[in-house]
Amino acid sequence: MFDKFLSIDEEKRQRVINAALKVFAQKGYQAASTNEIAREAGISKGLLFHYFTSKKDLYLYLYDYAVKLITETIEQFVDPEERDYFERLKQIAQVKLSVLNDHPDLLGFQKTIFFEDSAEVSAELKARSKEIAETAYYRLFADIDKSKFRPDIDADRAINVILWALEGMGEAERARHRALGIDLDIPYMMEEFDRYLELFKTSFYK
Repeated sequence: MFDKFLSIDEEKRQRVINAALKVFAQKGYQAASTNEIAREAGISKGLLFHYFTSKKDLYLYLYDYAVKLITETIEQFVDPEERDYFERLKQIAQVKLSVLNDHPDLLGFQKTIFFEDSAEVSAELKARSKEIAETAYYRLFADIDKSKFRPDIDADRAINVILWALEGMGEAERARHRALGIDLDIPYMMEEFDRYLELFKTSFYK
C-alpha cells in the first residue's frame, strides 16, 4: 500500500516521517494540515499525496510506524531471563517510556492518539490497538512463569483481568484529562500503573 513511499531513500523518508509526527503532535489529526506537513518535510503537497492517498493514510502509517518502533525496541531490550509477569510488565513500560522520551515528537504523536476521537480514524485506531493486544502484546508474555500465581486462580484469566483493568485505567485517565482540559500526566500515570501492579500482585500471586 505504501510501496512508493518505502521505495525512496532513507533520509528523505525519515524527513517526511519526522515532519508528519511533528505536525500531528502539535495539531492533532483534525487540525493538522498536509500543506504544513509537506512544507516541514521540504517537499511539495503533490509529492506527499503521491506517497499517501490521504491524510488519513498518512496518519495510520505513522501509527503503525510508531508501534513497530516501540515493539522492536521492547523486544530488543526487555530481559528474556525475567519471567515474572509483573516485572516483565514494568520493564515493557520503562522501555516504552524511554523510547518516547528519546523521540519528543513521537511522544506528542502518541498523546494525540490517546485523545483522538475523530470519526475518520478512531475506528481504525481501535482495531489496530486490539490487534496489537492480541498479537505482539501477548507474544511478549508467552514465556512467563505462571507457577507464581496462586494455585486456586486460573493464571490466564487473571492476566486477562489485569490487561482489562489497565486498559480501563487508561480510559479513566483519558476522561479525567479531557474533563480537566489538561495535558497527559505521564509521571502520574506511571505511579498509578505501579500501584495497580502491586495490588494485582498481592491479589493473584502466592
